[in-house]
Amino acid sequence: MLETPCGAKPFRDAGTLADQVGGFAAAEDLALVGGSEVDFELLERLVSRCERLVATGVAGIVVTTGTDSIEEVSVWLAYRRNWPVPIAVTGAMVTGGRPDSDGPANLADARFVAASGIDTDPVVVFGGSVFAAREVLKVSGTAREAFGAPGRGTLAIVGNGEIHWYRRLARRGAHAAPSAPIRPVPIVTAALGDDGRVLAVIGEGQPAVVVAANGAGNLPPAQAVAAERLLEAGTLVVITTRAPDARVAPRYGYRGGGAGLSAAGAQFASGLSPHRARLLLSLGIAQGLDRNGLRALVETESE
Repeated sequence: MLETPCGAKPFRDAGTLADQVGGFAAAEDLALVGGSEVDFELLERLVSRCERLVATGVAGIVVTTGTDSIEEVSVWLAYRRNWPVPIAVTGAMVTGGRPDSDGPANLADARFVAASGIDTDPVVVFGGSVFAAREVLKVSGTAREAFGAPGRGTLAIVGNGEIHWYRRLARRGAHAAPSAPIRPVPIVTAALGDDGRVLAVIGEGQPAVVVAANGAGNLPPAQAVAAERLLEAGTLVVITTRAPDARVAPRYGYRGGGAGLSAAGAQFASGLSPHRARLLLSLGIAQGLDRNGLRALVETESE
């Protein structure tokens, strides 16, 4: 990014970035866009390009993207395929036109992880830490150490040409390709005193809707009624949480509590952040899965 009077804008191509660090076999651009400009079409182009690179025999792949999209880019790659080589996703919080940018260091660390030969699902490399794509969360919009894995922690630390692994995760199954255009699933956030009208309107006619609920998966009473009506109408209501560790359970029995939502047929997605649940469901719907198939898909990623 280059700082301008109108705000920071993309300006450096992949080759220029790679030359700053060295050690890359090649570099190329899929798009020169800000993180929040990334969409499903670009995600699928990225998957296709990575597949072609793997077919040529590359040892690993580094993907750079704006930090707004790092969570979703990395987990989309994890959901879409079991990659035979390491894929490391990274970016920068300090714009590249500044001499103190963290971009070159993050890029060098990501290149080292991608070249390490480690048998792993896609990871995010940022601020000297390695995070699992299925666990990472952007925890700050401005700080240099902008990523974490609340309730789980880092997989490793990396720097100065060394990696120290704290834990290794077992490889997880991927979920194949969409067979139809991707129709993004909506997310609705719970808030105290919500009357349920937003959820009712947004969820009407949708195959599924994600709710970022309070705590362990609880809603204000009127919002819970809206969720129950959607379930009766055939919409799958998937319960996630606003809490950063993404863990939910049908624990509470008061009006709007998770136990009642579960009894009404809501699907609890423990371990899935609202955005990860949205991506997973969007993929499943594009594969033609019915309500039961979507439930099973969520179960495969819940913990």
